[in-house]
Amino acid sequence: LTPPSSTYPPMSRLIWHRRDLRLRDNELYHSGAHKIYSLFIFHPSDYSPRTTGISDEKFGHIYGVTHGPHYTRRLLDAVHALRHNLQSLGGNLIVRAGDPLEVIPNVANELRVEEVAWSEIPGHYEYVQSKRLKDIFLHDARYRRAVHTTCSLTLIHPDDLPTDRGTWERLARPKEKRKKRTTKRIPDASMQVETINASEVASNLVNISCERFEGMPSIMGDFRRAARTSASVRELLDEPNPQCIAKELIEIHIGDIPSLKKLSQPLIDSAVPILGCLPKEMIQKLVKSANEIPNNIGIDVEEQFTRHLRNFVRNHASSADRSLCDVSDNDSSTLSVPLALGVLSPRQVYNCVKHQQCKLENGPNAANPNDLNWLISHMEMRDFFLFDSFRTGLSAHRLLPTTPAHKPNVSREWLPLRDNQDAFVRWASGHTNLPLVDAGMEELVTTGYTSNRVRQNLASVLTKDLQLDWRLGAEFFQLTLEDHCVAANTGNWRYFAGVGGDPKNRHFRTVSQAWRYDPDGRYVQKWIERLRDSDEYGIEGVLRPWGFCKDWGAPIVPPETQLTWKDRERLENEGRITAGD
Repeated sequence: LTPPSSTYPPMSRLIWHRRDLRLRDNELYHSGAHKIYSLFIFHPSDYSPRTTGISDEKFGHIYGVTHGPHYTRRLLDAVHALRHNLQSLGGNLIVRAGDPLEVIPNVANELRVEEVAWSEIPGHYEYVQSKRLKDIFLHDARYRRAVHTTCSLTLIHPDDLPTDRGTWERLARPKEKRKKRTTKRIPDASMQVETINASEVASNLVNISCERFEGMPSIMGDFRRAARTSASVRELLDEPNPQCIAKELIEIHIGDIPSLKKLSQPLIDSAVPILGCLPKEMIQKLVKSANEIPNNIGIDVEEQFTRHLRNFVRNHASSADRSLCDVSDNDSSTLSVPLALGVLSPRQVYNCVKHQQCKLENGPNAANPNDLNWLISHMEMRDFFLFDSFRTGLSAHRLLPTTPAHKPNVSREWLPLRDNQDAFVRWASGHTNLPLVDAGMEELVTTGYTSNRVRQNLASVLTKDLQLDWRLGAEFFQLTLEDHCVAANTGNWRYFAGVGGDPKNRHFRTVSQAWRYDPDGRYVQKWIERLRDSDEYGIEGVLRPWGFCKDWGAPIVPPETQLTWKDRERLENEGRITAGD
């Protein structure tokens, strides 16, 4: 093995793709290296049952899965597209199955590359995996070579954010008076501070350690204010130079991309119940639903999502009603999948919005450019969850917060799964007899997607009404969502459970929510077949079928708890909740 060069840029680089499955605006392809190889790894443990960190006296260790069937379906589309796009440049995507800590060093040696590069992603397991890989390349003489890491999932690059508590506080709350104190600066953000000493090889490491983000606000609004003040969005990067893509990879086996059926088999064959008590039939239905959706293999999903982004921003974003339960009529950007997989970058979203706003400001169109600001706001919110995941590390998965950001005198009681197995299964399988909840679960299991409005209602019932461990809900979403991102998923569940950095205590009343955000019952009737013929009773029969259908069972919680005070009062006085609106 040729020793790593002490000069930069390196002559050859191996890129390990994780959640950055694109060529456009991908920093890893802009190193100046003369020969770039690309690698993706299917780790068997990501598709097999694994412990969740949750335990129960009756069920013992609770098992979940890292990549559910719907996410895997989308992942396969993106991997196929990345291979196709590299082939169009004369290269190819090397594919392997195995442990990245074993596969990557061996492939790097086989290709005799000078440098290995990858993008950091959120999650404690992912952080530990990355740290161990850096240790191998920087300290193991058998594999020693330069390492480059970056962070391509966020709108703001982590190196551009404040590095000490005092700066965070001053930027987050500029009008607040505070005592002067000595602040301890974090070492240069481009260097890892844990145990790595990269001085002997030419390495460039982004710092995403918990220590790096010490002092970062735990409340979203404070973070966004500080981030806007301290950092600018970096410029978009062009597509890779085709001359830098390694050609004619005859020196190494390229490898095949596995099928969804193969990757889903360990979940079906699991000897342990998923999430403690989910019925085998439910898991089979989930896998069957994912396999029945036509795949996009052979379609350039990077280009497809890029065109979708442009079309949505130009024609729909300013009028989208994002609060609805059913957002299928261009009322949502539906960018969560390409952002979760890194098929699109948040900078591409940001620049597309800014470009359209500039056209509106300088053109005859009467549309208000500010009507597009919500898309950029969503990228900032997403950044908060990503950086908060880096900041909190493993502690983000604790049942209770270490230091609640709101009302610390309010105690949280979480009921054990052992005594509430039936309630959890009814919630997860869509048999709560609350129409909006059951419709949402049917859509989620069948398609891997449901709107943000519906997700919030599902989370509210589990955490506020059933008072079950919020982590069970987060693991269930990880199992079922096609757009799963560990940072956004965990962050949103903590947010709704009241254990995250949110000063508000949210409790959604699902019947009132359905009346306001699915006023014609279209969404509920779409996913609950037996409510499609409820025209005899009108919208009231869809909102609260237990009051009209004899064979409709009792809701999982008292139905009056699912009404706002105003709607409950109207029901008592007028016998309906829709009167007068």
